[in-house]
Amino acid sequence: MSKMFTGSGRLFQEVQSLPMDDESLQDIERRIKIQPHFLGEPLVIIGEAADFPQVLTPDTHDLVGLDAMGRAVVVSLCMGVADTEQDIRALQLAAFLSSLSSEDLGKIARSFISRPANDGLRRAWEEMGVEMSDEAVELSSLLASAFDRDAEDYAESTNAEQRIIITSEEFSSRLVNVIQWLVEGGIGIVGLKYNRFLVGGQEVFSAEQIVPRIDPAVDAPEQSPGHKQVESAEPWRVKGRAYHVERLSPAVGNLLDRLLLLIKPATFTINYSHKYYFWVRGAKRNIRVRTYYRDRLELGFYNTTQKAVEEYLARYKIQAEVNTVGGYTDSPFVGLTSDMTFDEKWGRMLCDWLNGAAIEENI
Repeated sequence: MSKMFTGSGRLFQEVQSLPMDDESLQDIERRIKIQPHFLGEPLVIIGEAADFPQVLTPDTHDLVGLDAMGRAVVVSLCMGVADTEQDIRALQLAAFLSSLSSEDLGKIARSFISRPANDGLRRAWEEMGVEMSDEAVELSSLLASAFDRDAEDYAESTNAEQRIIITSEEFSSRLVNVIQWLVEGGIGIVGLKYNRFLVGGQEVFSAEQIVPRIDPAVDAPEQSPGHKQVESAEPWRVKGRAYHVERLSPAVGNLLDRLLLLIKPATFTINYSHKYYFWVRGAKRNIRVRTYYRDRLELGFYNTTQKAVEEYLARYKIQAEVNTVGGYTDSPFVGLTSDMTFDEKWGRMLCDWLNGAAIEENI
């Protein structure tokens, strides 16, 4: 039998693992409403099971939130071992959300914060200056206040996409396989395993992502051997992808996430050691992703010429302007904006580049 202890010097306290019950699950639900960072990212919660009687039963512990890019996020909470029932329920709610307008969600948010149990959250929104009427919460105002951005950034991106977070004490192997398959199919879904502990008479909760499996070489900022992340004051090194997403408009932040998903099969590692761009390294070649501007991405094809990149894109029937930027003469850039059709054709082209496909005879 293994035991855990915490403390320093001669003072140690035993850490006891506690089983979950409905009361503790309700406690987690209350905490997430106020502090959604428990789920590993900044969110703002705008609804709960009672707001979606068309999909959810009253006794389910499900929440709906919005992330920093305006995407709707279904949060499904359960005890014990999560099986495919939770997955189906979450997918049904995400599908229902996709049919709603921003105004519809604003009315749901108003109903949500009007309940006595959510008075604290309502007061917090009011203190932030969130615009709300008797019927609806202005979601662009809420998102701008919550994530320190301009309200117009969310004019067209609110609920443009939907994501799912499933949390449980354990996950069945069947559900792990289903989530992994959905991720590979382009569905934004993760599984978080949480634990409840007793330390010195105080309850402590933890949460960790177990599916999709995190590949440190791809998903974490690249660190040199012996380097301690906490010693760096540079936010792009510490926060990695999140730093660049925060610099971009929500729509272009979504575009960045689609890019990383499309090229993941050919990605060896990602180096976030620069302020205005980061490197994606493949087996044979690299791509520089420049995030200097809020309204677009720039993909740099390293160590080649503008003419060669133009011919390479033409091979895949991709029409895009190729240019060079001062200081990057050996790295022609292709600009990407949120109104472009960025699909699997782009993914094949970029993966082929990273894997070393011929681009010109002397390469």
